[in-house]
Amino acid sequence: MKKQGKQRQGSTPPMLVSLGVGLLISVSVLVMNSFWTVGKPDIFRLLSDACIVSAALVGGVGVLVFAANGGLFDMLSYGFRQFIDHFRPNARNEHYRSFYDYKQAKGERRRPVAHMLIAGIAFFLLSLVFSFIWQENL
Repeated sequence: MKKQGKQRQGSTPPMLVSLGVGLLISVSVLVMNSFWTVGKPDIFRLLSDACIVSAALVGGVGVLVFAANGGLFDMLSYGFRQFIDHFRPNARNEHYRSFYDYKQAKGERRRPVAHMLIAGIAFFLLSLVFSFIWQENL
């Protein structure tokens, strides 16, 4: 029985984590570009750049997880696991005797992805807003 949609008590919602990571990435991009030393119009350019970097990283990870959930990397993962098992003595995992068994077991373990995609889209839209403000201030 799957426990979809239930969270453990005291855990942080995944959406807040995704937004927090995106905000942390944006702030680090701003600090690396010394945003406090630039003029007012350039602040919006830097904000746009910071938000697009966050959108690319958080949304990109979301897209990769979505693709992995769909089984895009299953064959590569299974082949790599089989290759590595040839070099480890007694490491044969009899749980996955064939690719079909591996695919069935992998199908039961899906990761949620919507929070990363929504956070990526939110940062992308913020980047567009800051970019339009920057264009108007030129």
